[in-house]
Amino acid sequence: MVNDDLDEPPSAAAPSGRSGAVGRARAQRLLVTLLGDYWHAGRSPLPSGGLVAVLGEFDIAPANARATLARLTQRGMLTRTKEGRRTSYRLTEPAWQILQRGARRIFATSDESTWDGIWTLIAFTLPLDDANQRRLLRARLRWLTFWPLYDATWVTPHDRFDEVREQLSELGINDAVVLRSRDLDLLPNGLARLEAAWRIDELVAGYQTFLDRYRELARRAVAGQVPSAEALIQRTELVNDWRALVGADPDLPARFLP
Repeated sequence: MVNDDLDEPPSAAAPSGRSGAVGRARAQRLLVTLLGDYWHAGRSPLPSGGLVAVLGEFDIAPANARATLARLTQRGMLTRTKEGRRTSYRLTEPAWQILQRGARRIFATSDESTWDGIWTLIAFTLPLDDANQRRLLRARLRWLTFWPLYDATWVTPHDRFDEVREQLSELGINDAVVLRSRDLDLLPNGLARLEAAWRIDELVAGYQTFLDRYRELARRAVAGQVPSAEALIQRTELVNDWRALVGADPDLPARFLP
């Protein structure tokens, strides 16, 4: 099973850290972003030395870069091959599928005006001692724009019926109900619970931070003032930050926005 919960954000507005567990997570997200952005269609293995060198451009030390490769391999995102003394890595097939889905979500545009008033709801039961599966399911549900109404009852205003069933199948979860209905009567406390989970104010702050951070870069890029080496770093950081924002965004219809 692929452990792909790299995008479960602590806060949409939180700055990127570079030390400890946050630093390790950042290195993994950066490498996944690089592979998804530039190598998602590639099937050839990439030499470990090259990947370590690229991560070095982001101030990630060689030892930390090699640890990142090992962690992503352990998660099932990468597979390791060796020919003589040459070690290489490539995306696993499940990881490739995950990156394809991620690209569609990251770069998609939504039209809130077309909401049909129908919700997708999932209710599930998981063994209490299976924390890893619970974490994976929650991360994937958030990526599909589900948010918790209750601990094991999640909803989204989008049609995710087929996608969530696919995720349940991938994770081997059989004790669940998925339905589509416009007859979802959100009483005041239920709606308040959802609004608290959506964290709209934090999300607005996160988007504003993103705009403030990259506004000058956009101006320089339009003027042709970004050297190629810097462009790789800045574009990857931008996509990485954007991916974290998208992962925290429930993509709400206009009626739920402030």
